[in-house]
Amino acid sequence: MIKRIFKVVFAIVFVGLVLLLGYLFTGPLYNKWVVYPRMDEARQTIWDSYRKPFEVIPLAAYSGVTHAHSYWSHDSRGSLKEILDGAKQAELDFIFFADHARDKLDTFPRSFHGVFEGVLFEAGTETSGNYGGGMMLTPLREGILDLSVPEDSLIHRVVSQGGLVTYVHSEKDHDWDNPDYQAMEIYNIHTDLLDEEGGLMPFLLNHLVNGEKYRHWAYRELYDKQTAILANWDRINQTRKVTGVGSVDAHNNQNIRARYLEDGQVEWVGNNAKTLSIREPGLLEKILLHEPNENGWAFKWELDTYFHSFNFVNNHVFSSGFSSEKIKEGIEKGNALVAFEGLAKADGFQYFALNTEKELAGILGDSVSVQDVHQLKVLSPFPARFRLIRDGELLLETKENSYEFEFSPENQIGNYRIEADLWLADHWVNWIFTNPISLY
Repeated sequence: MIKRIFKVVFAIVFVGLVLLLGYLFTGPLYNKWVVYPRMDEARQTIWDSYRKPFEVIPLAAYSGVTHAHSYWSHDSRGSLKEILDGAKQAELDFIFFADHARDKLDTFPRSFHGVFEGVLFEAGTETSGNYGGGMMLTPLREGILDLSVPEDSLIHRVVSQGGLVTYVHSEKDHDWDNPDYQAMEIYNIHTDLLDEEGGLMPFLLNHLVNGEKYRHWAYRELYDKQTAILANWDRINQTRKVTGVGSVDAHNNQNIRARYLEDGQVEWVGNNAKTLSIREPGLLEKILLHEPNENGWAFKWELDTYFHSFNFVNNHVFSSGFSSEKIKEGIEKGNALVAFEGLAKADGFQYFALNTEKELAGILGDSVSVQDVHQLKVLSPFPARFRLIRDGELLLETKENSYEFEFSPENQIGNYRIEADLWLADHWVNWIFTNPISLY
């Protein structure tokens, strides 16, 4: 009798586990066999439609990321080679770092600083803010930052000495009325991750099934348009210019990895670069570990590779030169757009204003007299749907794909920015957010 009861209970538990696993993995497996192959085909169709735009803006556009972390941060172990490999694969021109400070007196330059194999690295620090949010401070000079001073004094000091201050994690409170900071994140991967329904588990399961071949689409599952942040950004820009940037918040720390130490023991490292254990090699190590790779890791299972973070969202900055100071200048002016590069490269995308003689009157980020502007125009390397936003309100939306967009403001002052979407499979997806052209 007891034996029969045991068999029944075992059968119920077994069936329950099978049903639970089936429920948990149905979505990821459907993505693997149906959704993601179709999305790959649709993306290839977009890529095949490429048409090089005529160059109207005379400045070069440099593609890069902001808010990246390296070994200097307590929650990352990113090495130069790991970061550089990801940057080169993503075809980046620059990386602006936001490494966590190690003390209240933060010395610059530190971590990675300079040009490495053609990629510009600029050191910066991420600090917590008095209002709940934080800042990315990019001093662009040698010296020491005293992070213990009041926030407004710190911001003023960095900016007055030629540096860049970006408000990060814009979902949190900030001193939005501060007169000195120059930029804010209108998108951040980590911010987007926090609003996922059901928490991280669906993302982890999907990655477990699709992380090898379709990691780019598994990343895209996180995406939600940050409407509240965009609305706040539009509101701020009605009283002063604040540049919108997209940030990767890359740590390469959502992973499990192992390495051999000099004494022959194995260090296992988990999330946020924390040591899980240091132990003598055993059966587990014999099964999982291999010869150390060029970065010293004998085992690595990772979610947030540098490449996939760097290839997810970029900033295209129009600049008169390739240096940290010139890139900073382009960001400060707002001569920049945010592009989701995993969908399609934004190289060649231009947003500008023309006068009545069809001459260039200004570009994204510029302030131009409304009397000098006859037309606002967009040129795109891929056909897109365009939305024209004026002072936070939708003014015009095209109904079909097009390589160009034109609009006559007819002496209406305001901040005009562009959102461009791509048609992917059977729906529109956000691709580009420009900074506004301000007509006064």
